[in-house]
Amino acid sequence: MTVKQGPAHHHEAAASHHEQAAHFHREASRHYQIGKDYAHAAHMAMTAHGHALRAMEHGQAVSAYYAGHDGSPLPGYLTRPPDNPVSTAITSPVNLGITEHHSVAATHHDAAQRHHLQAGTHASAEHYIRANHETKYALDHGRHALFHDDQAAMLHTEHCGRHPSAELT
Repeated sequence: MTVKQGPAHHHEAAASHHEQAAHFHREASRHYQIGKDYAHAAHMAMTAHGHALRAMEHGQAVSAYYAGHDGSPLPGYLTRPPDNPVSTAITSPVNLGITEHHSVAATHHDAAQRHHLQAGTHASAEHYIRANHETKYALDHGRHALFHDDQAAMLHTEHCGRHPSAELT
């Protein structure tokens, strides 16, 4: 028998996975900065990527949960998003190195974690519109983190793909 999980479970799990992803991105960035053991750095990056995907799964599950609720106990409250949305547009080429991509990904995971924790607080109070907005911000940050994760992986492949001990420029 499968137990249907509520929004609090998904927010807690997503926040935990984002926290782990940020940790592993920082570890990967540190290994690349040191300039040695790129295989271990790639392992840290892959682990971060796995946690990011799990966080996104939980975020999408809770987002689907909110789609089934048409409002909060306070009708009409916060019918539009707050004034500080996350931009999902990339207006200029991204010219970062591997360490910077991992660092930026970690920052986005930190932000996503905070939004999931806030969304969990709103969900516990049955303020589903507020929780849904926070969830959307968390998912946006998660997508940004995955973008930077992918960019770091491409750079790693370009520089170390054939020769794992190659020096990064």
